[in-house]
Amino acid sequence: MEKIIIHYGIQGNGMRFNLSLGSYKAIKTLFPDAQPAKGLFVEYDFRTNFAEYHPHLENYIFPALLGLANLSDLRTIRRIEFVRTLKGEPTYVIEQNQPENDSKITLHDKT
Repeated sequence: MEKIIIHYGIQGNGMRFNLSLGSYKAIKTLFPDAQPAKGLFVEYDFRTNFAEYHPHLENYIFPALLGLANLSDLRTIRRIEFVRTLKGEPTYVIEQNQPENDSKITLHDKT
């Protein structure tokens, strides 16, 4: 699978992540036994510095959203784009199975 798109929005006490409709349908077609979540909400404590953890959060979100328990299935997805709902363009990109680097996260400063 070439690409998955995950939309996200920042709310007062956390972040909401949703698979795009096309990505949801593609996962269900390619992996009929997958149990993708249509959305996840991650709540955080105002006393912590959530910004420090935010760049690493996507590594946990995409496996949970896709509902794929098998690591080899997860690795078939070459690119995962995190798109901030209001801006409409990728702010975080995870590229997997690239020749120069087995798994690479590219963070764009567009938040």
